[in-house]
Amino acid sequence: MTRTRPHLTAALSLTLALGLSACGGDESSLDGVNADAPVDMTTDDAAAGATDGATATDGTADDAGSAGDQAASTDTAAPAADDVTAAALAAISTAEDAVGGTAYEIDDQDGDGTWEVEVAVGDRSHEVTVSADGAQVVGTPEEDGLDADDAAALEAAQATLVGAIETAVDEVGGVLDGASLDEEDGSHRFEVELDRTGGDDDDITVVVDAATGEVVASDA
Repeated sequence: MTRTRPHLTAALSLTLALGLSACGGDESSLDGVNADAPVDMTTDDAAAGATDGATATDGTADDAGSAGDQAASTDTAAPAADDVTAAALAAISTAEDAVGGTAYEIDDQDGDGTWEVEVAVGDRSHEVTVSADGAQVVGTPEEDGLDADDAAALEAAQATLVGAIETAVDEVGGVLDGASLDEEDGSHRFEVELDRTGGDDDDITVVVDAATGEVVASDA
């Protein structure tokens, strides 16, 4: 029977204890590293999130700016408030298209800015009210018999109401007030009333021959 020597047993026990202690230290160190890792990742994620948030904010601001720029780009300039003549010419065209006839008279704008255009269709006359900008008919046209003198004037006329107005404005300037096809001493003519520009309140009457379309008289 072999006996274990006391001093060898003690030495072996000490060696094992030291080895276990060393292994425990390594595991603690490794655990420490692993414990730090989530903290670092959380910090990085937070920083990335903050950056993404800033980018999103910048994007929103940019989008708002783009929307503003787009809205500004779609703005269109409003027609000049004093461009009455152009509106009247548009009103004549709108009225003729509405009832399928020939315009021979236009009155100055009413208090609400609308135009009244007389349009001949066969032996009937239609009074068509048109919006201030000349773009659309307002209400229902009123129909009546066409006056014999107006019918004769229309039969003889080669010029149009629009052409007579344009000729008169080109001749003396001013802004259209009204115009009509009339007969005087057997002669058919358009009488175009214009408001002077430049501060003078006097009206100008320009007479345009209905047959030739030329200016034959003016009190300018």
